[in-house]
Amino acid sequence: MATYMFYADEPHKRRSDGRNVALAQGNDLGAARAAAEALLGEANALASFAAVNVSAVIPPVVIEGHPPVGAVNQSVWPTTTRGGGRLRSQ
Repeated sequence: MATYMFYADEPHKRRSDGRNVALAQGNDLGAARAAAEALLGEANALASFAAVNVSAVIPPVVIEGHPPVGAVNQSVWPTTTRGGGRLRSQ
């Protein structure tokens, strides 16, 4: 499976909730995007976001803002959003 990073590549694409970067795996780009959108609980929420396959060698990157947030049914990432809420489980 490939791992993709989705991000708002233009200011007008930024989400009001600040969730502007998502990382997900899938058999292809569409499956990975669907997995990321399921975590947000919104179909097509990342349709306009740029996608980068990060499975291969990529340059280092820093994401500004709040720490990453994962689904409540995992233990790798923090599970509380900056607003004190939770993301959907996959």
